[in-house]
Amino acid sequence: MQEAIDTHRETALESPYSQDRQEAIESLATLYPTADERERRRILETLRTTVTDSTGRAERELARKTLQSLFDRDPTVAASVVVPLFCTLAEDGTNTSERLDAIDTLRGLYPEIKATEQERIGQTLAEIAGNATYEDERRRARQRLQDVTIENSAGSAGTGSGTDETETDDVGNAVGYLGVSLAEHLEAAAGESPEACHQRATELRDFLAANPVSDAAYDELYEEVDGVVEQLEIVPADNSLAEDRQKRVRELATRIRRLHERSG
Repeated sequence: MQEAIDTHRETALESPYSQDRQEAIESLATLYPTADERERRRILETLRTTVTDSTGRAERELARKTLQSLFDRDPTVAASVVVPLFCTLAEDGTNTSERLDAIDTLRGLYPEIKATEQERIGQTLAEIAGNATYEDERRRARQRLQDVTIENSAGSAGTGSGTDETETDDVGNAVGYLGVSLAEHLEAAAGESPEACHQRATELRDFLAANPVSDAAYDELYEEVDGVVEQLEIVPADNSLAEDRQKRVRELATRIRRLHERSG
């Protein structure tokens, strides 16, 4: 078994021929069910290296799909390789399509893994939702983080659920982090173009609507940021915000940031 794994590993990583590399990946997947745990980890590591380092698109895609398939069959062993890989792809993939696919994959991995790995996924989604360059990626990450939040809330409320308090707290921490991050981005955008400020205010308003906070200030803050969104919709794009409006937006963002710091 070890010799076969070594041979296919070498071919998958070093062969100059794409077809040979793909066949080696498929052979490693075939060997996986009968391998012991150490050998399985070696197969998983080989596939991860292919995803991150191979110059061939076909091999990278095949290795990525194979890792997902192996995770579905053996999440206990595969999670330690698959979760960090897809967190990295979600943040630093080569293009938007790859990053969006990785964000969706993280959502699918979440229910099958232990709390520490769930925490990493929550933190990764929150980081992307607050800081990614592209709005599509920020929106997708917010959606997936919201999916996880709803799932954990339902699980913790149900009888006999496998969701424990630690898992729920981990997701809550990620949501709180995202609230702080979005508020900070709105504060920074106050000095930018009206379009940029409107975009960040809209993101924060939608986040607040989807993630209400048990705090007396919540309703008032939501109404205020909703009002800011409406006001910015009629500001000409080629104008800058007046100093007094910039100040009000920054003060509102600070209050929302503190709201999530209190609730975190």
